[in-house]
Amino acid sequence: MRGFSQPELDNWPQWRGPTWNGVAPLADPPIQWGEDSENLAWKTPLPGAGNSTPILWGNRIFIHTAIPLETKLPVPDLIPEGTPNIRPHPDVEPTWRAQRIAIHCYDRRNGELLWDRTVFEGMPHQGHHWKGGFASESPATDGERLYSYFGSFGLFCHSMDGELVWQKSFGALAIEDSLGEGTSPALWKEDLVIVVDHELQSFIVCLDKHSGDEKWRTDRGEVSNWSTPHIFTHEGRDQVVVNGAPVCCYDMDSGELLWSCAGQSLSAVPMPAVGRGLAFAASGWRKDTVHAIRLGQRGDLTKTDHLVWSLDRGAPYVPSPTVWGDEIYLLEDRSFFSCLNAIDGTPHYFKERMPGVLNFSASPTGAKDRIYLLSEDGKSVVLKRGPELEILAENELEGAFFASPAIAGDSIFLRSHQALYRFDRSAASN
Repeated sequence: MRGFSQPELDNWPQWRGPTWNGVAPLADPPIQWGEDSENLAWKTPLPGAGNSTPILWGNRIFIHTAIPLETKLPVPDLIPEGTPNIRPHPDVEPTWRAQRIAIHCYDRRNGELLWDRTVFEGMPHQGHHWKGGFASESPATDGERLYSYFGSFGLFCHSMDGELVWQKSFGALAIEDSLGEGTSPALWKEDLVIVVDHELQSFIVCLDKHSGDEKWRTDRGEVSNWSTPHIFTHEGRDQVVVNGAPVCCYDMDSGELLWSCAGQSLSAVPMPAVGRGLAFAASGWRKDTVHAIRLGQRGDLTKTDHLVWSLDRGAPYVPSPTVWGDEIYLLEDRSFFSCLNAIDGTPHYFKERMPGVLNFSASPTGAKDRIYLLSEDGKSVVLKRGPELEILAENELEGAFFASPAIAGDSIFLRSHQALYRFDRSAASN
């Protein structure tokens, strides 16, 4: 695996943090917080709603948000007639309003809004699951530019001060049953990778981050997925692994398919994790699957010895796995948490229920030998990292929380539909 730069490790530059596995190895945030906590550095109200994780670089915090408008507009007819799997769904909002979809930049020190850029204003052509929204994708940054992908609404590159550098459209997506969009961009060296999995022709595309020009595009035989690609280096080769019914790994220079491994469930949401020479893919729609796949292979790895271990229970549907050293942590949406040996899949503890009746969409986040779990209703559980289950703290906030935490320095940043919080271990002494 490639090493990570000091600026990356000091920040939270993309959806799963500086190591791509949900861990901030240099951070030491608090373990206790609340609406009136002494660790509360600030709380900033947010307009609209969004599930994007706060992205941090230096003194800037970036989020995506969708703000409903009063304007009444017809729903655009953008999905070709005869597109499969576009049906009514009981969990999809039956009606929706026009939206102003925007990028907001806040001052990390005090929570003040620094800039607001609108990227789309109008009526979306599809709705979304009631847990989703029109701003579920998280941005990514290298400290020089910000990259924001909004699916059907486009891909945008801004300067850190909010000046538009370039933008690109991949057209309107046809997402299964109007369940909404949600895959985030993956930023790597000079490249930006986007996965477009929907009910028409799916593909993975690599772009030059400076210009937005395509370097390569590879068609995929997938339908709707919501997983973000994970880019890594193995044996000197940059590669990108993508979750799906087959897990697929591509060469970063050419887009060539290197290997695939079938057996996953459809409708993949969790981002794959990578570590200890393995790629870990989890999915939990209609069946539970966790696959640990040996890196460095070629071809179809299904039912081969390169599928090192697997699980058929205990898999998350939405939260992504966290790999930390020799451990892999799995958080099921309905409150069960597991820790296994990442190398061979041996359970340290398995399907332990967290306190209370909690549902989770946010992914586990790690720092300072602690694991942070944030439930949808604002209740959080902080656990000690390691093979023994030990709860260190339980906290509670007001509101709905579907975005994953971001951690940097001695602070943790939590985003609800209503507010952005910074809890700081040293806030009480400031």
